[in-house]
Amino acid sequence: MMIKRFLAVALIVEAFQVSADEIITADTIVVSANRDRQSIIDANESISVVSQDEVLLQGADTVADALQDAPSVLLVNDGTPGLKRVSIRGESAYRTLVMIDGQRITDQKTKSGAPLLINPFFIDQIEVIKGPAAVLYGSDAMGGAVNVITKKPSEDKINTQLGLLYNGSDNAFSEYLNLSGTIEDFSYALGLVNTDAQDLYIADREKIDNTSYRNQGINAYLAWQATDDLKLEYKSEYFDVDAHTASSTDIPGYAEFKAHIPKWRRVKHSLGFELTEINDYVSSLKASVFMQQNDKDFNSSVTRKGPFVSVLNEEDSYGANLQAQFSLGKYFSLIAGYDGERSELKSDSSVGIGTQDISLHDRDFSQTTHGLYALLSTKFNEKLTLNTAIRYNRVDTDAGTSSFNGVKLPWFADKVNEKAVLSAGLVYKPLENASWRLNWSQGYRVPNIQEMYLYTFTGELQVGNPNLKPETSDNYEIGFKYEGDLVTSDFAVFYSDADDYIETVEIDIFPNLPFHFRQFTYNNIASAKTYGADWSLQLNFDSFEPYLDISFIKRKYDTGSIETYNTGVPAIKGRTGIRYYPDCSYGYLTLDFYARFASRVKQDNAGGISYFADDEYGGWTTLNLGAEYLFGDNEEYRIYGALENILDKSYQTSSLIHEPGRFVMAGVSASF
Repeated sequence: MMIKRFLAVALIVEAFQVSADEIITADTIVVSANRDRQSIIDANESISVVSQDEVLLQGADTVADALQDAPSVLLVNDGTPGLKRVSIRGESAYRTLVMIDGQRITDQKTKSGAPLLINPFFIDQIEVIKGPAAVLYGSDAMGGAVNVITKKPSEDKINTQLGLLYNGSDNAFSEYLNLSGTIEDFSYALGLVNTDAQDLYIADREKIDNTSYRNQGINAYLAWQATDDLKLEYKSEYFDVDAHTASSTDIPGYAEFKAHIPKWRRVKHSLGFELTEINDYVSSLKASVFMQQNDKDFNSSVTRKGPFVSVLNEEDSYGANLQAQFSLGKYFSLIAGYDGERSELKSDSSVGIGTQDISLHDRDFSQTTHGLYALLSTKFNEKLTLNTAIRYNRVDTDAGTSSFNGVKLPWFADKVNEKAVLSAGLVYKPLENASWRLNWSQGYRVPNIQEMYLYTFTGELQVGNPNLKPETSDNYEIGFKYEGDLVTSDFAVFYSDADDYIETVEIDIFPNLPFHFRQFTYNNIASAKTYGADWSLQLNFDSFEPYLDISFIKRKYDTGSIETYNTGVPAIKGRTGIRYYPDCSYGYLTLDFYARFASRVKQDNAGGISYFADDEYGGWTTLNLGAEYLFGDNEEYRIYGALENILDKSYQTSSLIHEPGRFVMAGVSASF
C-alpha cells in the first residue's frame, strides 16, 4: 500500500504539468484533421487537442474526464462510474466516433455510445474533431470524432515514468508505470495502469452505494526501423473494467436501480508498416490490420424484488487500412486510401422476477464496412488553400438468428447501405500564426446491429427495426485561430441540419409478458437543427494567464408532430480562470484558480422518444483551485494538489446520478 501511495503522488504531479514548451500552440502537430501530420493552424476542421500533460493536469483517471473542459464537448454519464462517454456539439454520444491511433472502437449493442476503454496514462495527446468526420472516417462520426494518440517511445535506451493519483470524490487510487526506449533500430513501449475506486460522494458527503469500480490496463508497442524509409510496428492493448452502477435521483423505476458489470474488456492487436520517400510522386504508403474483442457482462435489478436483468455481449472486430500520399506538383497533394472493418456479435440476455423468466439469444449477426476516400489539397498561394474530399461508404449488415425462450423469432433480411459523402473547405492564412477556416461537410451514420435487428433487455425491452434508414446531415462552419505573444484565441460558429434521426419509440409488441416491461423499438423519427459557437481565449502575461473556454449551443428537435428546443443540452458550458506563475528560486510552481459552469438543462419526452419523462436540472458553477510544483534538474519530479468544487455544489449533468461534491485530488510522479 505504501508503494501505491508513493506512485500515486508521482502520477498526480505529472498530471498538472503545463510548462511552456508543452502547451498546445500553433506549431502543434495533429493527425486526425486530414489523416496525416499537419500543423493545427493549417487544419480545415475545428479541432481541440489535449496533451498528455493536460490529461494529467485534469487529475483524470479516465480519458473522458480529460476532455471535460474542451469547448463544445459534454461528458455523458449514464451512471456507470469510470465509463463516461463523449458528446460533441449537442449530438448524442453514440454519434461520436472513438478511435485509437485512427482505428475505431466499435460497440454494436449499446444505447450509450462506444466505451472509452483506454489507458489514460499511455497517450501522447487526444484530438477531438468537432463536427462530422464521415468523409474522413466513415459512419458514426455525426457529431465528431475522438482520436487517442498513444505514447511513442523515448529516444533514450530506457525511460521510466511512474506515478500515483488520488481522487477524493470516490477515494480512488490510480497507479501507472510506463517504460519506453530505443535501442539501435528497435523501439519499444510498455504501459501498466490500475485504478481502484470506492463509492462516490456527492454534496454534503452523501455516499452513493454501489458506485465503486476497478480499471486495469496493459499497453505494448514494438517497432523496427528496417531501413531509413521502412518502419514496421506492432501494438497490443488490454483494458478491463469491473464497475457497479446506481442512481442518486428519484426517476420512477430507477430510484432503486442497481447494476454490476463484472467484466467489460477490450483486447486489441494490430500490425502496420509505413514506407516513405518512395519516389517523386508517392511520398508515403502505410497500411495496418487489427483484431479487437469487446466483451461485456452486465447484471442489474430495477428494484430489490426485480426484475433482474442479465446480459452477456461478445463482439469481435477485424479491420484494415491502406493509405497513400501523393505529391502532384507544387500546388496539389492527395491522400487516398481504403479502410474496412467487420464486427461479429453474439449476445445473450435474460430477465426474471419471482418464478418467471425470459431469455433471449442472438447469434451470427455482423456488420461489414468498406470505405474508399480521397482528400485533395489545392494550394493557390502561400496564404490560401482549398481542401476537398470524397468518401464512398458501403455497409453490409447481416441478420443472424434470435430466439425468445427457445422459440426462433422472425427472420430479418440482410441490409446494404451505401452512400458517397463530400466535404469542402478553405483555409486562409493572412499571417503565419493566424488562419481563417471555412468548411462544409456531410454527416452519415448507418444504424448498428442492435438498432436494426436485436431483441434485447438494456433496462427495458428493445426491439430492432430492419427498415431503418441511415442518418444524414449537412454542416457548415467558419472559424478563426490566432497564436500571438499576448493573445491565443480559437473561435468558431457552426450550423448543422440533420435528417432521419434514429430514436426509441415506445410500443407494445409483447402484450402477454408474465410481468410488465416498457417496450421500445427504433424509428427514423426526428430531424435536428443545431447552431452555436465555441471560443477558447488565453491572455499571456509574464506571470499570469487569464483564460476562457466556452461554448454556446442551441438545438431544435422535430419529430413531425412535436418541435422542441429542450433537448438535454446546456445552452452555455465552459471553464474560466487564471493561472499564476510565482517566482521560485528552485523549481516551477503553477497556481490555477478556475470555475466550471453550465446553464440549465431541460429535456422534453417529445412523444415517447425517451426512456424518461420530461427531465430538468438547474445550471451550476463550481469553484476550484489547483497547484503544481515541478523540480529536479530537468523538472522530472512533480507534486500536485487540487481542491475541487470548493463550495460543495450539488448538481447534475445527467438524469441518473449527481456529480461529486467537494473533494481533494493529490499525487506525485517521477520521470527518469
